[in-house]
Amino acid sequence: MRQRFGIGLLLLLLTATSAWGYKSEKIYVNSGGKQRNMLVYTPDVLPDNCPLFITTHGMGGNSENQAEHDRMYELVDTAKFVMCYPRADGDYWDISGTKDQNFIIKVIDEMAARYNINRKRVYWSGFSMGSMLLFHCMPNMLDKIAAFAPTSGIQFSESPWERCSKKVNVMECIAYNDNAFNYNKYGIRSYMEHFGQMNQYTKYEKVTGYRTQNGTSWFDGDRELWLNEETKHEVVLYSYNYSGKGSHTPVAENSYEIWNFCKRFQLGDNIIVTPTLEEARDEFLKALGAARDAYEGTAGPDYTTAEPLRASVKEQIEKYGDFESADSTAYLVPTRSINMATEALTYRKDNLDHYFAARQCVKALIDQYADQPTCNQTATYLRMVSHYEYYDLPEKYLIRDAKLITAAEALDEIADRFVKEIATAIRAIRSSPAEDRAAVFDLGGRHSDGKGGIRIVNGKKYFARQ
Repeated sequence: MRQRFGIGLLLLLLTATSAWGYKSEKIYVNSGGKQRNMLVYTPDVLPDNCPLFITTHGMGGNSENQAEHDRMYELVDTAKFVMCYPRADGDYWDISGTKDQNFIIKVIDEMAARYNINRKRVYWSGFSMGSMLLFHCMPNMLDKIAAFAPTSGIQFSESPWERCSKKVNVMECIAYNDNAFNYNKYGIRSYMEHFGQMNQYTKYEKVTGYRTQNGTSWFDGDRELWLNEETKHEVVLYSYNYSGKGSHTPVAENSYEIWNFCKRFQLGDNIIVTPTLEEARDEFLKALGAARDAYEGTAGPDYTTAEPLRASVKEQIEKYGDFESADSTAYLVPTRSINMATEALTYRKDNLDHYFAARQCVKALIDQYADQPTCNQTATYLRMVSHYEYYDLPEKYLIRDAKLITAAEALDEIADRFVKEIATAIRAIRSSPAEDRAAVFDLGGRHSDGKGGIRIVNGKKYFARQ
């Protein structure tokens, strides 16, 4: 739970105007008889009645390194909100009392006095121990916070849903391999599902292979939704496959997901924020563009089994391609309808791409070492040949995503195992002084010309076309 990040160059940005259209400053307030501070980012042009977004850092962290890693402040110029990073009094937040709850309330009051924020649109995120503080305070802050977005942490010693007097909007982002809040040990999914049950959810959705919507995500995961269709309250759990060693860390790409979740909610009887006409039109055009890209990107022979999904996307494009309205709410239904069709097609495309790439890689390995007795009689090689034949899926299975995923993962696993065995043997060959002075050979004794086939570098396989 302790953060160990370098503060970096952000300290140099304090009280300075940024070329990116925002400015930052450190603001001091008195809370509980002590001087406390926060790092605040505002757009160069700040409209009245703008939202406020608060993020509390992890144990041992501070405002600057939290900002450096989550980079939420980069959104303030275009999204037009105030971004606030309060700092703990020392290394720890008060996750059992009210000292820091009172501090967060003081922060909201100070931001309202300085920037005329919209008190109905205050959002709170937190990382690690900052999320523990969020969950601890949640039951007492339902009249002040419209949506909560904890990351990489829960208050595992409390059950806040038992103390909440109202339904909540809450989204948790956490890595499956978080090395501080173990996913299974702390029952992350069950913890979040409790909030959905508290909200009396009527609809559950799960999207696998989900990627954040900023367009540059290099990891995917599972996005689960518990929705009360009548009141519109949402509970979301985004569990992602973070491949880095430091899986317990603020992830900048999640900031887009978090903001897009929170910005839709406000306090009051009507909890959904009505977007401006410009915002609604932009989201619609973005959805329409993604649909066209997905349709065009699945035109090849590898995607014949996705034709029904392509037809659904085409239907949406033709139905809404020329849609225009002067009413922002009129864009909501077509945008959602287009997105749903596009997500289904994109999911199938990703699964087909993975499957065919895995088969291509296995076939290349089989062909490359087919005439090498040192390789082609090994148990792993023979099993790889068997896998290649077994997972030559007929069309009736190519339309089933579960079959595609299973086949691709099995082919990847056997190819990786074979490559590791080859790498071990190659290292043994190259350990000879004579071989060290010679040209590079593959396991079969052939010169490696680097053209096509499989290259093995540090035990990893790289497939290259001829």
